[in-house]
Amino acid sequence: MLPGINIEFQNGQLGQVVDLPDGISGLLASAVAIGTTFLLNTPYQIKSMVDVAALGIIPDVNNYKLYKTLKEFYAEAGEGTELWLMGFAKTTKVSDWFTLDAGTGKAPAEKLLDAANGKLKFLFTAFSPSAGYVVTLDDSIDSDVMVAVNLAQILGESYTAKKYAPFFTIIEGYAFDGNKVALGDLSAASFNCAMIVLGDTETRTGVTASKGAAVGIVAGRFAKIQVHVNIGKVRDGALSNLTAFILDTPAESYDVEALHDKGYVTMRQHTGKSGYFFTDDPLACEIADDYHYANRRRVIDKALRLAYASLLEFLLDDNTVNNDGTISPIYAKSIENEVESLIFNQMTANGELSFDPSDSKDRGVICKVDLTHNVTSTSKLKIAKLQVKTKGTNRWIDVPLGFVPVTA
Repeated sequence: MLPGINIEFQNGQLGQVVDLPDGISGLLASAVAIGTTFLLNTPYQIKSMVDVAALGIIPDVNNYKLYKTLKEFYAEAGEGTELWLMGFAKTTKVSDWFTLDAGTGKAPAEKLLDAANGKLKFLFTAFSPSAGYVVTLDDSIDSDVMVAVNLAQILGESYTAKKYAPFFTIIEGYAFDGNKVALGDLSAASFNCAMIVLGDTETRTGVTASKGAAVGIVAGRFAKIQVHVNIGKVRDGALSNLTAFILDTPAESYDVEALHDKGYVTMRQHTGKSGYFFTDDPLACEIADDYHYANRRRVIDKALRLAYASLLEFLLDDNTVNNDGTISPIYAKSIENEVESLIFNQMTANGELSFDPSDSKDRGVICKVDLTHNVTSTSKLKIAKLQVKTKGTNRWIDVPLGFVPVTA
């Protein structure tokens, strides 16, 4: 070997963590199969419009809505964003996609969730039924919408309980007739795992006659922001779309405040700003619900996933106990530290949780093991408290503007 200098890169010195892919989502859509490249009821993983083209999906009469949704998703989220896709026959309704099969005991949507192995943080739907579909209005939207929302909520809760992989679902307020007065008020609902969107990038009576909503843009914005961020955050810039309508009325000319006040997500403009922004990110539940807003839903969902990952390491672990069968404080502290450290490194350190920087003990998360529970006799370790400190959101800004008083 010739004389020289050998410099080796060292690794593992910085204590960095692997970032969780919090924006991975799944699209459930009405579709028509394309040869052998795109089959119905089959999960596909895509990352760009190049992948969409490889599946053979084009904006023709069969798959226009699906193509539009994917195109708008990638225009907002950016090429390279992971997305899982599954198409369903146009003779099926959105509620069918979340209805349990009597034989398997699973909903069709679970096939996509299972295929992604728990990676999906939210689902969104694109409905484009066959020509024979008859809309039945209920509170100014297609009656199937609330049926689907209810079933999506049930699936979200049951899947979380089984797989520890929480998600929420974004559903179009399909066939909204524009009657803001008759529109149902979601503040009386209890679906904190579902969101309903109104408004599209195309008009109701245009060539394509849109009856749905721009769910691709909503999902795209969620895909590229952190979990604690509101999709309507002005600092993140305007949305990628140049047009927005409520039926045939431009969003800026419609009373979108009325839609917002009833708990729906739609688009608006801000004086002095160009482009469109989302009004807010409410889920279909009462405002008193801790998870009324999607950014809080996403924060708690991420905390759950991390808590599960850290506590899983202690499953069937042998542990030291006191004479009365309660857990050793030293062992309990190691568990608490494991949970808090993972959530701190993955969330607080990334700005997703609040904490007091002047308090070295404040990590934005508190985990306490129950030291009074008898582990020996029950074989059960109990967590007495697991809490994360959410961030605030400036929904309103009050300003007392006036003249400086004149002094004598």
